[in-house]
Amino acid sequence: MAREQLVFNATVVSMNPRREIFGDGAVAWRDERIVAVGRAEDVLRRHPGFERIDGEGALLTPGFVDAHTHSAHFLMKGLLDDMALETRWKTRLYPFEQAVSAQEAYWGASGTFAEQLLHGTTCVGDPGSAHPHAVARAAEHTGIRVLLTGAISDSFDPLRPLSSETGGDAAAMAAYSERLFDELDGSASGRVRVCCGLWSGSTVSDALCRRVLALAESRDAIIHGHLATRESDNLDAIARHGCRAVERYRRLGLLRPRFTGAHAGAIDASDVESLARAGASIVHCPSASMLGGFGCIAHGRFPELVAAGVNVALGSDAASISRFLDLPRLMYLAACAHKDVRRDAQVMGAHAAMEMATLGGARAMGLDGRIGSLEPGKQADLVLLRTDGIEWQPNPQLNPVANLVYSSAGHRVDGVAVAGRFVVRHGQLLTRDPQELVAQARAASRAVIARAGLQAHSVWPVV
Repeated sequence: MAREQLVFNATVVSMNPRREIFGDGAVAWRDERIVAVGRAEDVLRRHPGFERIDGEGALLTPGFVDAHTHSAHFLMKGLLDDMALETRWKTRLYPFEQAVSAQEAYWGASGTFAEQLLHGTTCVGDPGSAHPHAVARAAEHTGIRVLLTGAISDSFDPLRPLSSETGGDAAAMAAYSERLFDELDGSASGRVRVCCGLWSGSTVSDALCRRVLALAESRDAIIHGHLATRESDNLDAIARHGCRAVERYRRLGLLRPRFTGAHAGAIDASDVESLARAGASIVHCPSASMLGGFGCIAHGRFPELVAAGVNVALGSDAASISRFLDLPRLMYLAACAHKDVRRDAQVMGAHAAMEMATLGGARAMGLDGRIGSLEPGKQADLVLLRTDGIEWQPNPQLNPVANLVYSSAGHRVDGVAVAGRFVVRHGQLLTRDPQELVAQARAASRAVIARAGLQAHSVWPVV
């Protein structure tokens, strides 16, 4: 029997082409797909047999998309704080990557996905894991939607050492990528999809880039990787390839509508033009940059990217370096941080940030035909956020997008549906036992930290 449900008595932020907000709205869906969005009286009248869910005045939005996050890094929370970037990579991040087991990666990804769902994220882009099958299982069991790949690289960088499990030459890495499509793409009832990965410019040869491009074209897949995070990435590209990082990828033919580059804090005006001309996507990770000191806010060109028409999405990067996986909080940073740097209160803003977290993320994941807005025919990925908290007052219905971005956050999430199935109700995760998840994540974290020889540090003594 088909699952037919609708939510009414909600303010619906549709993100449709006209960006309509229905003040007294409703959304109806059958099984996985939305069948109606509009005024509540119209939707209720046309769907009399649907199960009715009272939104109780909540804000109803499309599911948020975290377009760049390393899922297993949930286990490293607290180990990367206030540490120089090179030290962080060499002594913490990559020892962890080489030590983590598949089962530990599963519990790390499960923790990431649980925290994301509880804050309204319904789709995640993981740019490369040592254990993508474990990440896929975590997504299947937790109920989230994920686009993933392996750690695809073939060149040695002393700051970013390869894992012996995934490191190999260009041909081997391309074959490994192809196997991931065969083994994982479309699993979990279609919620798990595979993309082509390129870890970073310093760890991928031109030969691997060409093979990955050919695979992406044959599979009609996106390419997802790190791009020009800091100026050192450009200096490395110039030394190795005679041009800046974005220009190198342009020459190789990688820049295309189905290319997604993360961070991009060290690009210039010509790079912006190249990305715009190619129709590529960029993922802005403001919380990771601000905690990790990447410089993407102070030196990045995200307002220029938006002005040039480049699709910009939002990403947390990882629980370990963002320290939170709350997309509305990320929206706040994207909306506000550039105002301060540019000394211009009209730069970016709440509605641009909402675009990044929904349609922008969907397009960056190659899923804009399926998610990112509440429209008939799309997947029923949706979020209900309560508006009865004091921070929403005194006018919760006045400019609701700005109210969410500037005044509230993901802690107000009351319900989340992915592909028409509720995975969060009344603020509780329905797909996992919270006590088991916490216990298993803690045990996995302790085990991998000990095996990798990582030392926890406390600035002030704990007595």
